[in-house]
Amino acid sequence: MDITQLTDFTPQKTGLERAPLELLRYYEQQPPQTRIPCEAEEFLGLLAAVPTMRKVPGVAPLREDDPAVFTDLPVCPGQRAQKECRDHLAQVMGVTDRQTLVEFCNREICCQNHYIDFESFWEGRPLFDLGEMGDDKEREHFRLFRDFAAQFYPFLQRHGFLAWDISECVGYLRLALACELITREEYLGLGSHWITQAQTFESWAEYAVSLVSGQLYWNFIHGADQKQLREGEELFMNLVQGLLTDEKAWQTGRWFTPPQEKPFAIPAADIRPMLQNWEGPRGCFATDQVTVMNAGVGFCYREKPESGEYPDSGWRFFSGQESQEYVDDFRNTSAFDLNTIANYDPEILTILDAPYGSAFGRGQDGKFHPEPFEPQE
Repeated sequence: MDITQLTDFTPQKTGLERAPLELLRYYEQQPPQTRIPCEAEEFLGLLAAVPTMRKVPGVAPLREDDPAVFTDLPVCPGQRAQKECRDHLAQVMGVTDRQTLVEFCNREICCQNHYIDFESFWEGRPLFDLGEMGDDKEREHFRLFRDFAAQFYPFLQRHGFLAWDISECVGYLRLALACELITREEYLGLGSHWITQAQTFESWAEYAVSLVSGQLYWNFIHGADQKQLREGEELFMNLVQGLLTDEKAWQTGRWFTPPQEKPFAIPAADIRPMLQNWEGPRGCFATDQVTVMNAGVGFCYREKPESGEYPDSGWRFFSGQESQEYVDDFRNTSAFDLNTIANYDPEILTILDAPYGSAFGRGQDGKFHPEPFEPQE
């Protein structure tokens, strides 16, 4: 979104945004990096390359001469080392098993969730009423954090601080695997979520810029002063620049892309929470014209769904350009959450409360207008 269209947008002037912005501009001027396919487990290691370089009690130190230094799984050599790592996770993070690991990541490593909240205010679609938030001090903190994050918005846009969350969470997954708090199957299962989220990035350079910006925000909300912020920025800039030029890390462009049934226009990682105060089933159907071709919603209707396990809202969305033959082919239609379709066309939010038996077509003014509706057999 163009900055001139934003609301509640008053970025702090700290100058901290200059280093990641210059990094991004430098790589935008370079030839596009060719992606080299790799396996999911290798990709998870690359996503967590930064935390891999930290010294953790019980975890064997890195061997810089190892060509798989960033992609091999970390190792706790022996039961004593495993205990040291487990004690570290328990004492510092409160992580003692799979459940507490997931809870810790969801509770603590949530910079991108903050960013999405801020973004909703900047883009004029607030996810909640700030006036109903806690007390004056809590609202003051929200505005302070929002204005600090705003300095990165012009170049991060929807990427936000996502890379920081991915890097940190996958790093903790790898530590939990090293000391056998989780199994390899659990590691890959939990890691698959972050692999999907990473697909929003087009390059490791974009990932690096989001990671550095997220690190700055993380330090800020945890009380770092200007001097500490600049020291942290310098450290992380050195780390990511080293990874971007290291053939054992990001320089080769190794990347894992999960197979998907259809090439949807909006990656799963880019779907934002836009559906507010909705009660009842959220399921709907939309044609590929809307979700693959990104043609927008031109016609939609709501029918009373049949009873069943699928949480169907009754809404059906079309671009309005489909032929009857196209619609009759079930392969051209998929099931979605209403929030997903709202990301493709936010205008549907104005009509979702319409009762069963309603239909709408988009007029020349870009708005939806009621149309006659006859339920199909």
